[in-house]
Amino acid sequence: MTLEEKITFYSREDASAFQKYLREKGCPSRISVEHSFSGTPYFEGSISSILQLIDKIHARESDADLDELKADLLARKKTLEEFFQSHKEGDCLTDATPSQLLAQAESIDAMGEDVQKQATDKFMNALMILGTLEDNELLEVSEEKECYTLLGTKEPGDLRVMYAYTDFNGVTEEDLHETELVSHIRTSSTTEFIITAGAEILFVSDIEDLTDMLDHMDVEDDEAARFVDAVFFKQALIGQIHKLVSEGKQSEADLLTALDAPAFPLEGTKDVISFDISPEYLSGVVSDLRKQGILSGKDGKIKSS
Repeated sequence: MTLEEKITFYSREDASAFQKYLREKGCPSRISVEHSFSGTPYFEGSISSILQLIDKIHARESDADLDELKADLLARKKTLEEFFQSHKEGDCLTDATPSQLLAQAESIDAMGEDVQKQATDKFMNALMILGTLEDNELLEVSEEKECYTLLGTKEPGDLRVMYAYTDFNGVTEEDLHETELVSHIRTSSTTEFIITAGAEILFVSDIEDLTDMLDHMDVEDDEAARFVDAVFFKQALIGQIHKLVSEGKQSEADLLTALDAPAFPLEGTKDVISFDISPEYLSGVVSDLRKQGILSGKDGKIKSS
């Protein structure tokens, strides 16, 4: 159906909860599961090797993006040096447990602007350190101690890191051979739970309630906003179609011409909305509205039910 609307979740539990929410509102829906599998190529090697590669590329041509990458990598190396200077093998990193990091992240927003940046930098450095140590098998998770245990220390320049192919331009086989970098293709799977809400959502949905519901679910912010907007825009469209039919527009051609107006006021606001839709889309909308009992009659004699 043309007026159906889809939304993607990454949790089966939240998809089922949203389907229950729709059902309680009197809106039928269905869930489909889609799996995808993709890979991203990276250059893998030591921090020193990546810096060497950057210098080789720079010797041939300047690249502002690589300048920024080099600065970030040098800052990463310095942060790791400071970490190893203050830690030794066997240390229990009690201030870097998942619960501690979550608490830090949640507290940042409550801080004043003057300390917010400093706290954010500290938090991001902690994540970087943990990620680098884990990638180099220098961490052990200890449930008994509720901490990460440092299994050893290394010269920061020798720690292995990965950067996407797209971060570098003009890399040659000779570059890779001389820097001892290798290609590492990291693959991953994604499972999406897609809910298709029936056209009924346009007649039973309260936008604020819908927004609040999605705010508490595992759905990307952009996807939730797109879904809510789509529902709102379609509500505006069918409201305008119903108004035009009530005013005597009895054919899809007449409706299409009338909807081509520069803009229509949105009820209860100072805003306006315009519609740029195809004859095929309008035909699908009118058909769905007939099925919902909103409109009746064949084309040329469309009327409100």
